[in-house]
Amino acid sequence: GADDIFVFMDAYKQSAHQGPEVTRTLASRMTWVWRKSGYAMAITSATTCAAFLCTIFTPIASVRSFGIFAALVILWDYVLVMSLFCTAVVIYHNRFERDAACQVPGLCGCRTAGC
Repeated sequence: GADDIFVFMDAYKQSAHQGPEVTRTLASRMTWVWRKSGYAMAITSATTCAAFLCTIFTPIASVRSFGIFAALVILWDYVLVMSLFCTAVVIYHNRFERDAACQVPGLCGCRTAGC
């Protein structure tokens, strides 16, 4: 859920400080982010999904149905974060991040506003 977004964005912010081999292109930066955050999100999503799937063994049909539904939602959330949210971060980088960051002295290597 929301924790996947936090993990992905934290890795994205960390990638800006990883040196020229990571920050040379947006593709190399997003590859680093994907590898850094993807494994952690896969593990947490898998364990949460497995916990909800444990409700399969309950005799109460409504609890069993909820567990299966929740497990599928967690799995689908992981897929969406790794695909659609990644795309949203690329759009954010291309359209908003550079302009906003370069208006603040000290960010993006600038010493003065508007560079």
